Amino acid sequence: MQDDDHDGRGDETAEWGRDYEGMTRQKVVHRILLLLPAKSLLRFRCVSRRWNGIISSNSFVHAHAAAPRLVSGLLYQSSQGTVVYAAFCHATASLPDPSLSFLPEPVAVKASARGLLCCRGRFSLMYYVCNPTTAVWVSLPMPRNLHNYDTEVVLMIDDPPRSNRVSEFRVVCAFPQVDRLHHVCGLETFSTDEWRWATSKWTPRLGRLLPGSGVVVGGRACWRTTMNTVLMYDPRNEERWGFERPERDLDGVTWWEIGVIEGQLSVAYAKVASTPESSTMVEVMVADSDSWSLRGAFGFGPGSRENNLKPLRMEGDEELLLWDGQRHILGRDMASRATRLLVVDAPATFSVEFVPYTATLLHVKR
Repeated sequence: MQDDDHDGRGDETAEWGRDYEGMTRQKVVHRILLLLPAKSLLRFRCVSRRWNGIISSNSFVHAHAAAPRLVSGLLYQSSQGTVVYAAFCHATASLPDPSLSFLPEPVAVKASARGLLCCRGRFSLMYYVCNPTTAVWVSLPMPRNLHNYDTEVVLMIDDPPRSNRVSEFRVVCAFPQVDRLHHVCGLETFSTDEWRWATSKWTPRLGRLLPGSGVVVGGRACWRTTMNTVLMYDPRNEERWGFERPERDLDGVTWWEIGVIEGQLSVAYAKVASTPESSTMVEVMVADSDSWSLRGAFGFGPGSRENNLKPLRMEGDEELLLWDGQRHILGRDMASRATRLLVVDAPATFSVEFVPYTATLLHVKR
């Protein structure tokens, strides 16, 4: 007697089940790979053609770059002027060429965004954008205006990307205008969409921009100023405005710095603690519309490392970076309160500009 259900549909269902199982496995692999550091992904491309296809796909590259992850390391200039890279974990976050010698000339690192660096040639003063993990780079045309050594730079990645193959980006430069009033600077933006520089209007007198303070918040370039404000500039519509620092008890505050937490502007400031358990108290505030709210407070010390901590720029994750002005940088996870320690060979001066770097496989438009 023939089974009534055996009319070919069983084989068809089994084949569909195998296809579904294969699709599910690929999704699981995709999600696992998204959690891995870029250095591991480069090695895992050799596992199979399927893995190579997943890791090399444009959708995966952009998803991996947009996923939240801890900072891979910090870039800074040595006392001799060379680029130095200090990785939190050498096994997973080291760079193949940490001195960036693959670029055509020695450079100074000016900004970082999602695994891409914006550098400036020390001789030609040309701008370069590169991915140091893949050693792919592009040179930008010379700007229309004079950008001196005091020019502050922010690199922003267009999100979502307008191109399926490469990362569209903007380089926003704030340069002092020597023949105008004090504290007035010009703004010039390079866009890969149009592949040219565009000059904006002069900024109002909101104070001199502080070196190495630039971050990107919601498509806006932000810098600290000497007037305790944050200058915000949107290159898409050329809108700009000043944002006041949080009005809290700032007695004893030694350092403050801006950053980004979950797409919001944040401020971290260190102050002298008055408790026997801590020598330094660090508070993190997050901007919500036109007000500030407390995100977290952390006590450090007492100890030689925690006596004089300086907050560093935060770049889109929930790890607070603090420098003791010597050889130690602490990374404090604000959710788990776990602490990482990074030892750097930086000059013992708070004037050193650290650029946080998170490794990705983003492509560079050439």
